[in-house]
Amino acid sequence: MTFILYNPHACSGQGYAGVQKVVDSLWPEKPAVRDITQTDIRPFLTGLGADDQAILCGGDGTLHFVINALEGKPPAVPVDVWWFGTGNDFLRDVRPAGGVRKVRLNDYMQRLPMAEINGETVRFLNNSSFGLDGQVCELGEEIKQTRKTKVSYVMLAVRLVLKHYHWTDADVTVDGETRHYKKVWIASALNGRYIGGGIKIAPGQDRLSQDLCCVVWHGTGRLGTLLRLPALLWGGHVKMKKHCDVFFGRDITVEFERPCAIQLDGEVTSGVTRYRAWK
Repeated sequence: MTFILYNPHACSGQGYAGVQKVVDSLWPEKPAVRDITQTDIRPFLTGLGADDQAILCGGDGTLHFVINALEGKPPAVPVDVWWFGTGNDFLRDVRPAGGVRKVRLNDYMQRLPMAEINGETVRFLNNSSFGLDGQVCELGEEIKQTRKTKVSYVMLAVRLVLKHYHWTDADVTVDGETRHYKKVWIASALNGRYIGGGIKIAPGQDRLSQDLCCVVWHGTGRLGTLLRLPALLWGGHVKMKKHCDVFFGRDITVEFERPCAIQLDGEVTSGVTRYRAWK
């Protein structure tokens, strides 16, 4: 039997309406539909039989919740991810060309990276990011909760660059080598290539490799950052050697001079001064 596990908070709070389209597309099969927020995920998935399968309908935050509920261990049954939610950075990274609507999650749950934030250790699927990206996600969550509308992460980034984001200095350590940076806008540890709903921040990253990708954008003012921001969409920022450093490594630590927001797979923690990510 097929079970659809959906997040009612996905799609800017329109998750239930969206899942009906998934059900219709599977006709004449009649899948069982369950609210993921009302389901104990680990015993549910591990308790399914050999003839069962599950389809996850939610964004990157939903996948973040599921992989941690499973403690990073792939379930014995097939679990597919359906194009749903707002950002979908995981699916943008792994979905083959040709309009495929779902991807098998089990194939990407081997050796997931870990992150330590405020003494808590969690797994992540796509990225851990300090600075501008964290504040964009923080503001995006506020808008989704209060206005119940879809969020453009690119437009939020432009808004923050123009006025509200305040850069800071940072120490970034990759595999034991520390570098000090001034006026840091972004300091990310990435398992996949994308953040923010399709921003190609780590074009050279392979999530099946043994390394994470560390991207540090630093040293630009507001106007310089705004003018360079479009290059993030296709990965052109990596050619800006003066203001963008890219490293590959297995253990990354970032320490900011003042508290900032950090996001893991779109899930935000505010007021953080340090994080560590490793694989």
